[in-house]
Amino acid sequence: MRRSCLLLLLLVVPLVGCSGPQAFPSTPTPTPSSPTATPTTAPAPSTPSVPVATPTSRPEPPPLPTATPIQEPTATIPPPVPTQRPAPTPTTAPSGEAMVVERVQTDEPVIALTFDAGADRGYAEQILDTLASEGIKATFGMTGRWAEDNPDLVRRMVEEGHQLINHTYSHPSFTGRSTGQPPLSTEERLAEIRRLEEVVAEVTGSQETMRPYFRPPYGDYDESVLRDLPLAGYTVVVMWSVDSLGWNGLSAQEITDRCLAGAEPGGIILMHVGAQSADAQALPGLIAALRARGYRFVTVAELLNLAG
Repeated sequence: MRRSCLLLLLLVVPLVGCSGPQAFPSTPTPTPSSPTATPTTAPAPSTPSVPVATPTSRPEPPPLPTATPIQEPTATIPPPVPTQRPAPTPTTAPSGEAMVVERVQTDEPVIALTFDAGADRGYAEQILDTLASEGIKATFGMTGRWAEDNPDLVRRMVEEGHQLINHTYSHPSFTGRSTGQPPLSTEERLAEIRRLEEVVAEVTGSQETMRPYFRPPYGDYDESVLRDLPLAGYTVVVMWSVDSLGWNGLSAQEITDRCLAGAEPGGIILMHVGAQSADAQALPGLIAALRARGYRFVTVAELLNLAG
C-alpha cells in the first residue's frame, strides 16, 4: 500500500509542475509572448477604450446650435420698429394732412408763450398786464364761448398784437379720448371750428382769420383729425413742448421750475388763463428767468416763420 501511494505521488508532482510554468508567462506578458491570450482577455477593454469616435463627434454639435441662434437675431431686424414710430408724429405732414408742431428746430434762443382761454375769465387781465409791461407778444388758444363771455379781453388781445389761434367753439374732444365720448364726425368738427371764427369776427369787428393755426381741445388728435382740419383751412396743429401743469394745481414756484427745466430754443410753453391755475402768478418770475438765460419771446406764427 505504501509503495502504491508513493508511486501515485511521484506521478502527480510532475504533472503539476508542467501545468504551472505555462500559466505564469501568459499573465505578465500578454502582448509579446502569446497573441492568442491577448485577444481572449483584452478584447473587452480594448473596444470601449477607443475614445476617438466619441470625443470627435461630441464637440462638433455644440458649435452648430450656437452658430444658428447668433445669426437669427441679426436677421430679425428690430431697429425698424423704433424708426417707424417717429413718422406718425408729423413734423412734415403728408399731403392733404395738417402738420403737428411741438417745437421748431432752431438754434436761436426764442420761445413762444401760449395761453388757452376756455374756462372762465380768471387771470386773463393780469396776464395781459404782465405781457404789456414786459413788451411781449403771446399766443392765445381761443374758444368761442370764452370770446362771447369776454369780448372786451378778446378785443384787447387783438389790439395789443397778440395772436389768436382756433381752439373750437365749445372745447369738445374731437377724438373723444379725454372725455370718453364718441369721436366727432367731420361735419361736427368743421362746425365747431367755423362757429368760433364767426364769434371772433363779430367780437373783434375784424375779418382777420386765425387760419392756419389750430389747437385741439385737450391736445386730442389722430389721423382723421389731421385729415379733416385742412377742409376748414387749418394746416398747423399747435401743440407744446412744455405744459406748465398750472391747471393741475401746481404752485407758482413749481410752474416756474417745470417750465425752466423744459425750456429749449424753438419751444412752445402751454399755460392757461383760468382761475384754477397759478400760471398768472408764475408768469413774471418765469419771464425774468428765461430772459436771464438769453431767451426772447415770439408768437407761434413768428416761431414758424423762423423755421422757414
